[in-house]
Amino acid sequence: MNETTVALDAHGGDQGLGVSVPAALEALRRDDGLRLILVGKEPDICAVVERAAPPSALAGRFEVVHADGVVPMDASPAHVLRRGRDSSLWKSFELVAEDRAMACVSGSGTAALMVAGVKLLGLLPGISRPALMAWLPNGQSYTGLLDLGANLNVDASHLVQFAVMGDVTARAAENIENPRVGLLNVGHEESKGHDTVQLAHERLQSLPLNYTGFVEGHDIFGGAVDVAVCDGFSGNLVLKSSEGLARMLMKQVRGAFEENFLSRSGLLLAGPTLKRTLARLDPSAHNGAPLLGLNRVAVKSHGGSDIKGMTRAILEAGREARRQVPEKIEALVHEYQLESAT
Repeated sequence: MNETTVALDAHGGDQGLGVSVPAALEALRRDDGLRLILVGKEPDICAVVERAAPPSALAGRFEVVHADGVVPMDASPAHVLRRGRDSSLWKSFELVAEDRAMACVSGSGTAALMVAGVKLLGLLPGISRPALMAWLPNGQSYTGLLDLGANLNVDASHLVQFAVMGDVTARAAENIENPRVGLLNVGHEESKGHDTVQLAHERLQSLPLNYTGFVEGHDIFGGAVDVAVCDGFSGNLVLKSSEGLARMLMKQVRGAFEENFLSRSGLLLAGPTLKRTLARLDPSAHNGAPLLGLNRVAVKSHGGSDIKGMTRAILEAGREARRQVPEKIEALVHEYQLESAT
């Protein structure tokens, strides 16, 4: 099997090496076609790897590339450009730009990923803004949501680009045939919404997408569409709210089954079904948001991710690189002649 090489910003995220290194080893165990480059302070990374004592079969599938600096989680774009070029984040993107890796993963802040990605990898022709996309659980499976915070202010052309990128990603990465695409709005009615969503709605109707029209927030979790499109401000609110709600529900359900002997007995009966349900709700199970619109694959992990979540982000990066998501986005943008609209 041809290996897919992914560069991992080992210091990205709130937990640093305590999460990234175990997650990297777990990703290698779960994906035989994966190879990793761990980027960061080499002595520190090697010390964590040594304590983990990975089997020799895994040890031959990763390497460490040294980087002196670490980008703070709240780093501004200006900080990254001026002082971040010796960082593990910047070096991870450089490895992709130099074709030493096919994708990169980082838990660093969105602004830092944006500036490094655009500067080092560049945007696809016809794409003027990259967008973060994640998959949220719905009644039947999952709904893709973009943008999640990379673009707080957008115009209609950006929303159209997001819709095309979401459609391609659903097809290529999730094997969804003819995905249903909806535009998030304050109502389903044609007359509702501000000028930006109205104009985007008009343009999307003219494209050969499976565009279903306006959707509301509850439609995302009801499975009414496969891809929901919105600006980054709205998307981030939906994502963070859904993650908080999922964690609250998981805590409440577990607490309810631990109240007394009868509830614990009920847990024995409902255990397998409950476990599957809670696993779907767990935000770590769908961590890893690709920054779509770049020339190569870059995936953002949640800054507070645990080992399970970071593992999921690494596997997502390998899968999207393997399935050539950026190349397929570029082809569809060209087919729809969106280059002239940027």
